[in-house]
Amino acid sequence: MKNFCFFLVFVAFSASQGQELPGTATELPGASTTVAPAVEPGADQPAAPKKVELDPVTVKQLTDVVKSNVYAMSKRNVNLVLNTIHPESPLVESSKDMLTYIFARLQLRYTLQRIEVTKVEQGEARVEVLQVTQKLSGNAAFRDNRIKLLHTLKRDGQKWKIFSSEALMIEYLKY
Repeated sequence: MKNFCFFLVFVAFSASQGQELPGTATELPGASTTVAPAVEPGADQPAAPKKVELDPVTVKQLTDVVKSNVYAMSKRNVNLVLNTIHPESPLVESSKDMLTYIFARLQLRYTLQRIEVTKVEQGEARVEVLQVTQKLSGNAAFRDNRIKLLHTLKRDGQKWKIFSSEALMIEYLKY
């Protein structure tokens, strides 16, 4: 480790003194690349991509559906949970079975840490959720976790409902 630290110090010192490093005098094979010049402070810079402004009413409707879903899960009420799921979702039947199994065996606490509506267009929306789920009691195996979900919501008449969910990340918590 000392040799590596010494090497980093040597490289930094040599570069600052304008000295060539050993082995850099010969050109390496391959095509050269160009480096974009540094932008001077105060100079016109390209505009960062603009974040699309979402309708606040729609954002509230979407976040309310996610909150209602989590509330229904915490109350262990299968029918309330199913009221937040789109009737044409391929997950409806398997969700009934899974919820019945979980609610009979576990008491879980669900904590929403973040809800972000990322996209809304033509009757479909994407909502990213960061959620912590902890086992309070029960006789089934369960590991406390933090999960990042991407919910796809679709319109069911005038209401938004969860059509599908994808786990983007799961982190098991240790206490």
